[in-house]
Amino acid sequence: MKFEVFARINQGDDTKHIGNVTAQNERLAKMYAHNTFNEEDWDYLAVVRRDNLIEVTGEKPIPGVGSHE
Repeated sequence: MKFEVFARINQGDDTKHIGNVTAQNERLAKMYAHNTFNEEDWDYLAVVRRDNLIEVTGEKPIPGVGSHE
């Protein structure tokens, strides 16, 4: 499975996409992300299964759908 890796250096900074890892499960993905992207002293490091990402850019808004939905 592919996992996208997100991180920030300081609390309050923007969280940024810093790369991806391939792993058999979430536990290994966390370990691979930590070992692969350990060049910084991250305040926050997260992995998200690529299958769970919901892309927003490039899509046209759905007519009649309000922000309350």
